[in-house]
Amino acid sequence: MSKLYIRHYIPAPDSGVSCAPCGETNRVLHSMIEQLSPKLAALEIQPVLQVMEVHTVTERNAGKLNYVSFFGPEVGIPEERSIEDVLSVPMSYGDCEGCTLADGTPFQSRELQIDGRAFHALPPGVLTDALIRVVFSALGNCSGGSCDTCAGCGHH
Repeated sequence: MSKLYIRHYIPAPDSGVSCAPCGETNRVLHSMIEQLSPKLAALEIQPVLQVMEVHTVTERNAGKLNYVSFFGPEVGIPEERSIEDVLSVPMSYGDCEGCTLADGTPFQSRELQIDGRAFHALPPGVLTDALIRVVFSALGNCSGGSCDTCAGCGHH
C-alpha cells in the first residue's frame, strides 16, 4: 500500500500560541482521514496525517501555521505540494480571531480564496476536494476530465 502524507502545520502546545483555524482544520483532517481511509485502501493508498508542530512561533514564521500540503514519493508526489497549488486558488493573509502569539500579539493567518470566499479554517469540502484531486493524480486517472477543471496533477 502506498502512503500519501497530508501535512498540517500547527503551533506546538508548548509554543503558547493560539491558532483557532489550526484547531478547526486539524479536527476536519482527522475526521476526513478516518472516513476516507477504508475507501482509499481499496485503491492501495494509505493516507497518513502528519501533524507538523512548530515549537517557536514568531511574527516572522506564523504564516506557516495552518499550512496543508500533500507529499508521497510512493504515489508520484516527490515534493510537498500546498493545498492552494493543488486547488489552483490564491492564498493570502488576513486578520484572524483567535490567532495570538505567546505574548498575546495577534497575527494574520493564511486564508484561501475560493469562489469569492476567504477561509482561515479549511472546511471539509475544500479538504476533500484537494485530497480527491491528489488521489486521481496519483492513480493517473482524472476521470475523463480535463486539466482545465482539475489541477491535481500539476500537468496543466
